Amino acid sequence: MKKYVGFLFIVLLLFIVSACSRPEDIKLTKTDVMITENKDLVGSTTTTIGKHKNQTIVPTALYYTFTVKNNSNKPIFRSQLNKVKMRIEPDQDLLSVVEDTIGSNIYNVNKSKIGWGQGVEEIAAKGTGEFTLHYKLGAKQKSDELPLVPPKEELQNIKDLALKATLIISKDGKEIARFKLDEN
Repeated sequence: MKKYVGFLFIVLLLFIVSACSRPEDIKLTKTDVMITENKDLVGSTTTTIGKHKNQTIVPTALYYTFTVKNNSNKPIFRSQLNKVKMRIEPDQDLLSVVEDTIGSNIYNVNKSKIGWGQGVEEIAAKGTGEFTLHYKLGAKQKSDELPLVPPKEELQNIKDLALKATLIISKDGKEIARFKLDEN
């Protein structure tokens, strides 16, 4: 009996996990991009300066919001989304501007020393939800953690080209969806 229950549990678990595994199950319906210093969106860092004096640093970040439609009859649960990774693959124009302005490829999260973040939410069956990605660009205050943010004109150049990229969604290391951002 224990083997039977264990087998049913494994089958049920595989069925649940597969709810977000087919490209046709999710559709990118809208993409927004902004440059922000909103602490609620990008977080902050507290550093010590001098003796017993703390300074809170809020980074300036390139912030993407993706509105996603779940086309399946199954909800996409947060526990499944912990296995989902998103990344942006910039085209050559965007990459060149980012590297010239920031000094490195912010989209290469394994090598980026500045930082990034992603946010996901549960999406009901046939429902809509949001995923977010942000890449830190610097900070207005001088710190050891972040470089100084570039001038507004240079940030605007990055924002203007920010959709010249592809959003790649993978689950358990396997690509499940790819969306050209300048086509949405």
